[in-house]
Amino acid sequence: MKEFVLYIVCLWCLAFLMSGCEDSIHLSERPDNNKPQADKVQIEIFARANSYHYPTVRTMDDEDRVGKTPWILVFNGENANATFVEAVQAFEMVGKRYVILTKQSGNSKYQLLILANPLNDKFYYGNNVTEYLFTESDLRMNMIPGITTLSEVCAKILTEPLESPATSVIPFSNDGKTIPMSYLLGVDKIDTTTRIENSDGSTIELIRVAAKVVVANKADNFYLKGITAVVNVPRQGRLHNQDGTVMNNMANLTEYCQTGYGSSLVVTDNSAVGQSTEMKPLYLYESDIQNNTYLIVEGTYENKDYFYKLVLVDGNYNLMDILRNHSYTFTIIKAKGPGYDTVEDAKASKASNVDLDYKLSVDDSYSYEMISNNDFYLGVSNSVFIAYASEDKIYEVTSVATNCKTNFPNSCRIGDNHIEVDDAFSLINPVDGARIPIVEGSTPDPNITQVESLITSKLRLHEDYQTDEGGIYRKNAYITLKLGNLEKKIRVRQRLAVPQEGLILKYMPTTEDVDSYDMNFYCLTAYVEDGADNPKTWIKLRPSSSDGRNITDRITVDDGKIYMEVTANEGTASRNGLVYLTTIKAPDNSSGIRTTQRVKINITQKGKTIVSN
Repeated sequence: MKEFVLYIVCLWCLAFLMSGCEDSIHLSERPDNNKPQADKVQIEIFARANSYHYPTVRTMDDEDRVGKTPWILVFNGENANATFVEAVQAFEMVGKRYVILTKQSGNSKYQLLILANPLNDKFYYGNNVTEYLFTESDLRMNMIPGITTLSEVCAKILTEPLESPATSVIPFSNDGKTIPMSYLLGVDKIDTTTRIENSDGSTIELIRVAAKVVVANKADNFYLKGITAVVNVPRQGRLHNQDGTVMNNMANLTEYCQTGYGSSLVVTDNSAVGQSTEMKPLYLYESDIQNNTYLIVEGTYENKDYFYKLVLVDGNYNLMDILRNHSYTFTIIKAKGPGYDTVEDAKASKASNVDLDYKLSVDDSYSYEMISNNDFYLGVSNSVFIAYASEDKIYEVTSVATNCKTNFPNSCRIGDNHIEVDDAFSLINPVDGARIPIVEGSTPDPNITQVESLITSKLRLHEDYQTDEGGIYRKNAYITLKLGNLEKKIRVRQRLAVPQEGLILKYMPTTEDVDSYDMNFYCLTAYVEDGADNPKTWIKLRPSSSDGRNITDRITVDDGKIYMEVTANEGTASRNGLVYLTTIKAPDNSSGIRTTQRVKINITQKGKTIVSN
């Protein structure tokens, strides 16, 4: 303790010897809590790593470690055009993280870009050539206060590039190597009341820049020896993905492999059910399908060793983007035939996915809305469900994930308020009052439960400010999860089915109207999910200011407004599609509270009516 006090005193002496005109706070300086600078404020940071996988399959300390000294980049404004103010590095004191920021008034909005664990404390800006150190001076060389925008910084600030043409070491795989992470937090002002945490007081969960890939084998006619190469891998990634797009790295690719493919890059470990690279995962930067990223694995089939080419494809063999903080697991179920004798032949071949009967699992659980305590977490895929339908129907409203293993006798229930809403909706599976399924036995996997509910056409009347025949305000419809001391609510809503001729659903700050198709949300992102009725062909997303050129199935906006254009249905059958929406703040922002919600929207569109003579 004496040494610690002496260290602080020495640092303060050094600080006072430096120029008194310096307006920023460096890492080497520590605050005097009794005499803060008049224009500065000390803020504690509550942040942890967001899990790759709920539940975590294994303990990976380095994978989940958030450094004690992340950087905070402050921007003035509430959208992508917010301008740079300052960059300050946090410091550790008594086991906690703090940052000292310049006070900012409540007359504007501010965004805090949190960047943790930069690789080798370096960054690149807009290219893979010029190296910068993560210091205030190097950051200020690229970011001009009042001019450089948030969107520019997020697009240009990059990780240190990997080796090229090939690297024999998997990034972030060595002990002590942490993974770069980020988070963007909006605040209304910066003063002594500011908290770097979620609006509900929970800890911020940082997002990793890299994806994780695991290959496992459960086939009884095949032995997986290891991964020999990973080809067409991006050398760099954005430190923060603000617009939801995948960085173009087509001219900036490398390969993970040993020299001359003389040995496996990753050797599998044996388990009771087969072989796996689970203890030695691959980490990849985000990769667009145009990069053609693939794996070469080695295995034994009918007593002979072969090489196989594995590509990330969905159930319809369509190529998939590799996205940050997602976990991808290839599970080989059965070998259908021999592979190739050499790595070169396997690389030149078509994908061997058809020769290996496999299952590809993609875990994007970081997008769950999570609450947690020190023992377990409780998460939902979405906390709002909206059905556009005119008939009574059972819907999959949400998914519930938990790693809880404690069998609470009372606080382990899922319920609804169907009585309060005149049976306009009700839980079907699990039923009202049922216990929330928890993790049984020694499995590390979470328990994930799909929640189904019956929704009737009269649910749309149970909105804010709606009254019944007696003039009494109607209740909103909710599903409530209670697990130990954690509680989560899912709001369930309904509007009429979309007519056959189509229309535009406007999700934006607006006045609620039960007879309107529009909804009151302040939006950030949305995407259309693949489905049996090919919804991406008839549900188009666009910003409010669109001129028709940027209509897409995945969108990010900065004004809170997303339009969903539903085209005319030329068929006679109704059709159905899902849209997932993310909000970034409460529509009524009078309280200054900023919230993030995931909204699941189930859109039913009517078909043509056949008129008979």
